[in-house]
Amino acid sequence: MCIFMRSGTWIAKNIIEMTTSLFIFLVYTNAMTIVFDDALQNHRLDELRKDEEEQLVKILSDKYGLPYIDLRGIAPEPDAMQFVKEEEARAAGCVPFKVVGRKLYVATLSPSNSKLEELIRPIETRGSEIILYLCSHASLEHVLSRYADLNQSTKVESGMLELTKEKMVTLMASFSNIDELRQQFDLLLGSPVLYKTTRVIELIVAGALKFDASDIHIEPEEEKVRLRYRLNGVLDDIAFFDFAALKNITSRLKLLSGLKLSTTANAQDGRFSIDLGDVEVDVRVSVVPGNYGESFVMRLLDPRHTVSNLDNIAFPARLRELVEHSLVKPNGVILTTGPTGSGKTTTLYAFLHKVYNPEVKIITIEDPIEYHFEGITQTQVEEEKGYTFLSGLRAALRQDPDVIMVGEIRDEDTAKVAINAALTGHLVLSTLHTNNAAGTIPRLIDLGINPKVIAGALSLALAQRLVRTLCQECKAAYETTEKEARIITTILGDMKTSGKEPEMMGHVPALTYSIFKPVGCAKCEMTGYKGRIGIFEAIVMTEAVEKTLITNPSEREVRAAAKDQGIPTLREDAIIKVLEGITSLDEVSRVVDLYSES
Repeated sequence: MCIFMRSGTWIAKNIIEMTTSLFIFLVYTNAMTIVFDDALQNHRLDELRKDEEEQLVKILSDKYGLPYIDLRGIAPEPDAMQFVKEEEARAAGCVPFKVVGRKLYVATLSPSNSKLEELIRPIETRGSEIILYLCSHASLEHVLSRYADLNQSTKVESGMLELTKEKMVTLMASFSNIDELRQQFDLLLGSPVLYKTTRVIELIVAGALKFDASDIHIEPEEEKVRLRYRLNGVLDDIAFFDFAALKNITSRLKLLSGLKLSTTANAQDGRFSIDLGDVEVDVRVSVVPGNYGESFVMRLLDPRHTVSNLDNIAFPARLRELVEHSLVKPNGVILTTGPTGSGKTTTLYAFLHKVYNPEVKIITIEDPIEYHFEGITQTQVEEEKGYTFLSGLRAALRQDPDVIMVGEIRDEDTAKVAINAALTGHLVLSTLHTNNAAGTIPRLIDLGINPKVIAGALSLALAQRLVRTLCQECKAAYETTEKEARIITTILGDMKTSGKEPEMMGHVPALTYSIFKPVGCAKCEMTGYKGRIGIFEAIVMTEAVEKTLITNPSEREVRAAAKDQGIPTLREDAIIKVLEGITSLDEVSRVVDLYSES
C-alpha cells in the first residue's frame, strides 16, 4: 500500500509540473492568449504512467526474488519466440526473448500465475531450463508485437542469417543503382510495417552484396544515423534513419553476431554468416561506443571475390618473377605489409593457392578465417580461450607442416617463433604493419629479432596498396598539366637511372603525357571508377641488403641497398599504371606519396 501511496504522490507532483509546462503563452500586441495542448498532455501522462510502472516492477522484482528486465527497444530472438505461441504467451502474461543452449529466458508480469506454470512445465520436460525475469506491460506488449515480425522474418540460427537466393534476386531487382537503393530505404523506413527491422537488414545486405561493398558502416550522429557502404575503397552515403530504427537494427545485429545486448560502453567484436544457398558470406562485426550511440562496422568476406590465381594480381613482371622464386623455396619468410584494407590477406591466399598440392601440409592461424580453402587446415584465433597467434603457431609446428600462414605478426614472441620456423625448414607466410617494404627490416629488429637471423630467414618483403581502376566505358584522355608532367617525368627518370627500363612498359620521360581521368556513367554509378587493383613494391634479401643489417639500418638505408634489384617502388608502379590507362593520377595521389620514396 505504501508503494502505491508513494507512487501516487510522485505522479501528482509530476502532473503538476507537466501541466504547468503545457501552457503556451502567445503574446500579441495588446493581448495574451493561453493555449492548453490536450494531445501533448495525454502523451506526457502516458509516458509518466509507463515510467511509473517500470519503477514499480523494479521494486516488485526484489520482492519476488527475480531479476528485472526492460525489453522496450530490444529485438527479441526469433528462435526463443518459437518455443511459445503468441496466444499462449498472451494468456500466460509472459514472453520468451532469448535462448542460449538449453536455457530459455522468459519475461513475465507475475511469477504467481497458474497459466505460466502450465506453459513452462512441458518446455522443462523437453530438457530446457527456464530463466525467469520480471517485466512491465510495456515490455510484454513490445515482444508480443514482434510475433507478426516473426512470421515475416528470416530464420536466425547460430549466427546465420538465411537469405534465400530467390529472395536476394527479388530484392536486388528492386533497384539498379545507388540512387534507386536510397529510394528503397526511404520508402521502407517511412512505412508502418511491423517487420520493418528484418526488411531493413535484408535491404542493407542485398545492397552491399549487389554493389560489391567491402564494408557496411552504421554511424549514429547528433540528429540522425548514417548508413554508408565502402565501395571500391571509398565510403558512400546510402541512407539516413532515426534512433528508434537504430535500436531495433543494432539489437538484431548483436543477437546475430553473438554480442552482449546489455554492453554499450565497451567495444565488442562478433561475426555471423549470410547463407545464400550456394555460398556463405562471412560478416565480421565491430561495435564501438560513440558520442551518440554505438557505431557498427561490418566487413563482408565474400568467397566469390577471393583471388585464387597469381595471374589475377597485377604484379610488375620483375616482382612476379621474384614472388614465384620465393614460393618454390622449401623454407623462408614471405611478409606482406601495408595498412588495413590494402589486400594483404587476399595476396596471401593467392600464395597459398600457388603452393598448394596434395603432397604439402598447410596450416593457417587466422583472425578470423576470411575465406575457406578446401584441402588445408585452417584455425581460428580465440584469445579468450588462450588460442593466440603465438600459441597457434607453436601448436602448428607440432603438426609437421610444410607451409604455415600466420594472419599477422603482432609481437616479439610471434615474430621469433615465425623466424625460427623458417630457419627449421618451413615456408612461413604472414603480414606485418609497416608503411613500405623497406620498413620490414627495421620493424623486425624493433620486435627483437637478431639481424643476423633476419638475413637467413627473410625471403621477400612485399608492400601493397589498392587503388580504384578507371571505368573502361567512360574514361576520357587528356594532356597533363605542367605540374602533372613534372611528377611523371621525375619518377620515370628515377626508374631509368636505377636500371628499371624493362618495367617502364615503353614509357620514357617527356614534356607532356596523355593520361586518363574519370568521367562517370551508368555502368560505374557515375563515379568514373569500377573495381580496384593493387600497386606493389618489394625487397629481397640480397648481399647488399644483408650488409646493412649489422648497423641497425633505417628504411632509407635499406631502400638504398635494394635499389639495384630492379623492382619498381610503390610510386613507380602507380605511375606506370596511370600511363597504361588503368587508373588516374588523382587516384594514386590519394594512396601514395608521389613526391618521395619514403
